[in-house]
Amino acid sequence: MDGRVTPPPVHHVLRPHHIDLIAMLLLIFKEYELQKTLPKDFLLYMYRVLLMETSEVIEHRSHQHMLAMVKVAPNADTPVVQGLIGALENVATQLRALDQLTNFFLSTPSIFVEKSDDQPAVLRRSSMFGFFVRRCFVSFIKLSFYGVIQLQKDYQAWVNGSSHAGYGPIEKDMLTSDIWLFKTSSDLKSWARPEPFEAWEKGLATGDDIIGPENLRRYFEQHFHEHNDSGVRQHALLNLVRMHYTRKEYPAASKLLREAIAVARTSGDRITLQHCISMLHRLPSLNETPVLNEIQPDLHPLEVLFDVTKLLDPQYGQPLTLCFEKLTEAIALHNHWVDTKQAMPRDADICSHNAMQAVLWQTLGCYDLADVEESFVLSITRAERDDPNRLKTLINRSYRRARNGLYPEALALLLHPETWRGLSLDAYHQWAEAVWHILALRTSRRGQRRFFDDFLLPRRPSSSTFVSKEYFFDESSTSLPALNMELHEVMNARRRGQAVAAIQPLLQALWQAEFQGRFPLYRLGMTLLADVGLEFGMSEHCQQLILGIMPQILSGQEMEHRAFANHTLARCMIASTDSSKAGLRNALPCLLMAEADYMSMSMLEATSEVQQLLVVVYHNLGMTAEEEGAFERYMQSTKLAQAFEENPADPEATRVWDTVTEIGKSLASR
Repeated sequence: MDGRVTPPPVHHVLRPHHIDLIAMLLLIFKEYELQKTLPKDFLLYMYRVLLMETSEVIEHRSHQHMLAMVKVAPNADTPVVQGLIGALENVATQLRALDQLTNFFLSTPSIFVEKSDDQPAVLRRSSMFGFFVRRCFVSFIKLSFYGVIQLQKDYQAWVNGSSHAGYGPIEKDMLTSDIWLFKTSSDLKSWARPEPFEAWEKGLATGDDIIGPENLRRYFEQHFHEHNDSGVRQHALLNLVRMHYTRKEYPAASKLLREAIAVARTSGDRITLQHCISMLHRLPSLNETPVLNEIQPDLHPLEVLFDVTKLLDPQYGQPLTLCFEKLTEAIALHNHWVDTKQAMPRDADICSHNAMQAVLWQTLGCYDLADVEESFVLSITRAERDDPNRLKTLINRSYRRARNGLYPEALALLLHPETWRGLSLDAYHQWAEAVWHILALRTSRRGQRRFFDDFLLPRRPSSSTFVSKEYFFDESSTSLPALNMELHEVMNARRRGQAVAAIQPLLQALWQAEFQGRFPLYRLGMTLLADVGLEFGMSEHCQQLILGIMPQILSGQEMEHRAFANHTLARCMIASTDSSKAGLRNALPCLLMAEADYMSMSMLEATSEVQQLLVVVYHNLGMTAEEEGAFERYMQSTKLAQAFEENPADPEATRVWDTVTEIGKSLASR
């Protein structure tokens, strides 16, 4: 846009609500304020209302709403304010005739015209209120006789409740435009208006693939300047690319992105070109190493922050130290942009850094630090907004609670209206996918495979990246990331009694987990290594391996890991003492903790294994009462697991998913 003629100021058109605002200004500042009879609290309240309305930074209010706001003002019950309210209510009645409306506007100069040097105007011409009244007066003087008639009809219809009367588009045609008697240069041509872009944003929020792109095209095809080429076509293409990228439609995004790059280069738009190249680096690739952005003058800090996401992907096998280094670069670049006035400080940009830190600390195993960063994000961001930082933070926190067996709390956090209200339809898909994964986690732990196959799996969100091996031991061809896949093979072999054959992938997983700094997975791998070592008779060494990681596991941040570690440690204690009574007694606390953890997570199969071992331990110790109690709990767990396996229905999960569906309908129908 450099060197092009900028468009004139936005063309001013008289609207019905302008008449009400002028009436308020005339009554307050001319009729009442000159007598100094209005209460100060009421006058301050009306100042704030009129400042907001005349600045037109928000959508105008209806006639009834304006009157209601005056009636609830402070000291509205005083006689002088009641007289003012009565005068405002009679304005519409006094402007029913054409000559009455004309005389009303012809009386407005008295409020901003100076009578003499000794008697200044009621409102200064340069003040906000004075400029507003003067602008409306000039717009009225320009109107033709037909234009005044139309304004009077629109005002009366608007007062009677019509929200569309007087607010239609004004067509500027040299032949048919007859509402103006005097025309300025801005009245001869229609310049660009923001309404089509507003319709595009609404279509984007509601998932309308027809209205959204069509209004985006209309917006950028408007008259921005006098040149033949608007020079802004690349912006339309970039917005379409972002829409397809958000919806994971990568082929369409790639095709449009290459076109946007060519258009940006042709028009010489360096900043948009940098955005397009950064977006090109975001698209998935088959490279063994991620494509990172180099720090350049026009590179946006959020693109460097997205490089942290690339380095965090397990398929690239990069250590978390590189993620923290790249995060530091993103924060430094953002601070540089703010210092050099290239960008204004925004809470969303600052919270994005804390949201990423929370993810890194969680991956590293420092859950308390992650919780601190998440709390900071939730305290700064506003609820009921389409904020990806807040949504991702709530999703991560809820899934962490679900992993620890707090399924009601996790679902309540996501189903709270402050979480989903205001989301766009694309963000709704992410939110619904998070709810679905929590239900899938609970279903898999309970062993409800039939309910999962019949109900949950067919209702899986289309954008979901679900891999069945995350929850079940099956032979599906879809694989997990390298590190998780190796641990999955070990657990699958252990389940079949062939853990010895999985030593090689287990050692590879341990090395990768330690190198990358993914210590929760490293502790899980050490527990599996101790479990495998028991089959080789290395009970004492395995016990030392478990004891070395127990201080970190006992905190309970990963309850499933703690339960598995306690179960394995108890078996090591029993094996290392040749099932002596001292070893059996030492193993009891570990088994009881493992049983309690597994029961709180509804992992019935694992609970039965621990309870079966408890029965044996109590029997060898001669503790008959405790043995009978453990056997009773074992039988209850077995029956409950069988009932879950055979029952094809889960009323609670069905109600939750019905709620998710209804929320989607309400968001799409906005």
